[in-house]
Amino acid sequence: MTQFLLVTDLDNTLVGDDRALDKLNQRLTQCRQVNGVKLVYSTGRSITSYQKLSTEVNLLEPDVLITAVGTEIYYPGKVLDQKWTTQSSAGWNRDAIVAITQQFPQLVPQPESEQRSLKVSFLLDAEDAHILPDLEAKIKHQGVDAQLIYSSNQDLDILSSRANKGNALAYIQQVLGFEFDRTIACGDSGNDIALFEQKTLGVIMGNAQPELLQWHHKNLSDDRYLAQGFCAAGILEGLQYFGFLQ
Repeated sequence: MTQFLLVTDLDNTLVGDDRALDKLNQRLTQCRQVNGVKLVYSTGRSITSYQKLSTEVNLLEPDVLITAVGTEIYYPGKVLDQKWTTQSSAGWNRDAIVAITQQFPQLVPQPESEQRSLKVSFLLDAEDAHILPDLEAKIKHQGVDAQLIYSSNQDLDILSSRANKGNALAYIQQVLGFEFDRTIACGDSGNDIALFEQKTLGVIMGNAQPELLQWHHKNLSDDRYLAQGFCAAGILEGLQYFGFLQ
């Protein structure tokens, strides 16, 4: 075993198979004690939603927690990384985004807990996804520095273009001092594409959503592995594939 940085999405990536999760937790606990392996969770969930999940599922305490699709970074003790928040907010105008989205009745706001300072989130049926180009054009016309991330045929997140899971990952790599060949990112859906766009090793779950699989096949790379296993079993498979676990 060697030191590495594991950055993983939660729902349907780390979480979803309790038996595989317990096995992975055992291996990671050993790695952290012996080799100083660092564990980062990168989730679309808000800090509130993450805390609820952590009472329902057996999760290890991460070294870093990236929440709200990369717009917020926390350290143990719920310490918010203010530097990341400040640099990610440049060019962002939340009020303008809210005003524009009110022109689209197809957008159903997600719960208030999932609305964050640098992110506005909606539910959008797949049959209504045709509105996305028009929505993006209106945001661009207003001069707002934002990006749209649509995943799982239902979740639409509009966030600062400086803050997504991939940019947050690159920031944490610098903070913790890990090179790309000692960093492995794991995910299953469209909001994880930004993770795989960074210079890093990657593992896509066997249960990945169609939008991620489509992107993967269009952007094949020797640094990315498509697992057969689902959820935590896929992470274990990927760690073994890249030689981080025997």
